[in-house]
Formats: sequence, structure tokens, C-alpha cells
Amino acid sequence: MIVAVLAFAMVAAATDFPTSELYVGYNFTRFYPDSAFVPDLNANGGIGQFTYNFENWIGATFDVGSVTKGTLNHANWDTKATSFTLGPRFVYHNHSRWTPYLEVLFGGAEVSASTDVGKFVAPPVAAPPINPPIALPPGYTLTTRITTSKTGFAMLVGGGLDIKFGKHFAFRPIGLDYYLARMPTAVTGNDTNHNNLRYTTGVNFLFGAK
Repeated sequence: MIVAVLAFAMVAAATDFPTSELYVGYNFTRFYPDSAFVPDLNANGGIGQFTYNFENWIGATFDVGSVTKGTLNHANWDTKATSFTLGPRFVYHNHSRWTPYLEVLFGGAEVSASTDVGKFVAPPVAAPPINPPIALPPGYTLTTRITTSKTGFAMLVGGGLDIKFGKHFAFRPIGLDYYLARMPTAVTGNDTNHNNLRYTTGVNFLFGAK
């Protein structure tokens, strides 16, 4: 009976972890473009992660993060950076509230920027007919906007801490990752590494906890 109880306790301890997790939160990224034309900048946005745990110490995580900034080098450029990464996560599941983890994620990133370059406002009185005819109501505004984007390799290496409040909910006060983005340069097109830093915080929903 003692052996059976000990064996049951070992199995219970080994399976005391959620089978899947869904994390949503705030994303703050510090970019270091390493460019004479673009200074270092901060961007804000959101993050979502889905993790499937194979064992109580290892799982696979799919991560989507996106941040934006309304100005670039003191000019009105709407800039957006989005990453899609996947990789292993190493977790120390235990019977306390504290759950630290480490992750190594690989994938891609896209960076885009756009700005207004001109506006056309229709006159108060309708203009004479042209060929082909264009009917614009008086005061109607047309905006010309240019957009540029590029994609490249992305890697996230870091970790964080979850604080559990029951079997199905945890708060993540800190998630900190080294964020590598390898992007082609605008002038030569050669790939260049950009070393960035990402901080996240949010809530983690736990499913299938035993």
C-alpha cells in the first residue's frame, strides 16, 4: 500500500501542469536600427502566445507580436513591426505560485512604414467635366500615401515569470526577450542584424490542468 501511494504521488506530481496555455498582453519593444538615418526608438503594441506542453518541463510556443510608432526620426511616419515565431519553451512547473520559463523562438518579421505625401481637396464648386469624367463632391479630400515594407528572419531568446492564481489563470509581470531581426538594408539590400529588446506583461490562461 505504501509503494502504491508513493507511485500515485509521483505520477500526480509529474502531471500537475496545464496541457495548453493562451497568453495575451502588452508588448514594449526597444529597437536599435544601427542606422545613421533612423535613431533608436520605442514602440508599443500587443502580444499573443499559444503554448502546448508535452511534459511538465517542456512545450512548444507560437508567438505573434506587433508594435507601432507614429513618428520616425521626428517625421510623421506610421511604423509597424510584426513578428511570427515558433520554438521550444522550458518551464519549471511546481506546486508553488511561481512558474519561471525560458524560450527560444524562430520565425520571421515584417516592418512597414507609411506617410502622407500630399492632399487634393475638391473645390467648393464642381469643376468642369473632364474625360474620363470624375464626379467629386465639393470639399472631398483625396490623400496620397506612400508605403514601404520589408521582411526578414526573427529570433527571440529570453524568459519570464508567471504567478498562478488558481489552476486556470496566471499573471505574467515580466517577460523579457532578446529580439534579433535580420532585415535587408534600403540602400544595398544586404541582410543586416538588428539587436532589439522586448518586454511583455499580461495574463496567461491555463487549460487542461491536472
